[in-house]
Amino acid sequence: MKRPLDNEYDNEYDNSRSTDLEQVPKDFRDRHTRKFGEAISHILKVDPTLLHIIVKQDFPLFLEKEQEPQTVAHHYAKLASAILSQQISGAAARSIKARLMKNYNDEFPTHLQLHEDFQQPSGRERIRSCGLSARKVTYLESLTDYFINNEEEIERLFSGEDNDDEIVQKLTENIKGIGPWSAKMFLVTGLGRYNVFAVEDLGLARGCSNYLSNKPELVEKLTKSRVAAKRSKIKHKKLNWKIYDDDLVELCAERFAPYKTVLMFIFWRLSSTSVEAMEKNETNFVNK
Repeated sequence: MKRPLDNEYDNEYDNSRSTDLEQVPKDFRDRHTRKFGEAISHILKVDPTLLHIIVKQDFPLFLEKEQEPQTVAHHYAKLASAILSQQISGAAARSIKARLMKNYNDEFPTHLQLHEDFQQPSGRERIRSCGLSARKVTYLESLTDYFINNEEEIERLFSGEDNDDEIVQKLTENIKGIGPWSAKMFLVTGLGRYNVFAVEDLGLARGCSNYLSNKPELVEKLTKSRVAAKRSKIKHKKLNWKIYDDDLVELCAERFAPYKTVLMFIFWRLSSTSVEAMEKNETNFVNK
């Protein structure tokens, strides 16, 4: 079995003591945003051994491109897309989204448009016929109602700073079908937040496990600094990688603050044994 990507490159960089952004190829830096450059510069100062996995492929989310306007419609579309894509393949999610948009002149419907359709049996059936399960129709209606009834609060909430925890709490408490993971991913893809870390994510847990597996001194240091053990709820059957307690994973991530979002993408890369799969997954994630 092919070793995870971090193990492939660790031997080459184990003796590294320092690095900076100048060691990152200029064309790679130029393709990505300045904020991302600041993030990887900070990350490499904490751990220079991550250089090779960072520059292995571009990070689609952080490429220089025209930014989408941060409107209520944009936020609604991002959260609705998260609901549509739950527990199905990326291809199936894209197909459902395309069929839904076809009913609205090939644009993603606003909360106002869907609210109007939800009031009529024919409109509800038109939404359902795009391939949504009855449960997802319920979730989408819950999201729509939240936006209809709280537009001013939503504008305040999503335009704020340093309020990630509040946003996650509001979304998970008020919208059926939006759990902590979906709310955190919205912070990343919808609001462009740089210090998000979803400890409950399976791929992230595996990537962190691969990262820590050959760093016993770091694990010992993290263990000594823990306040209280917080067991992970993640389970896996193959038992071919170690699941670290959530508090240790969080302590590991905290070393890279305030750029834990970028670290999360790096850990997702470290969880994969295929560069092609890694690239496809990152592109699909950004395009949801």
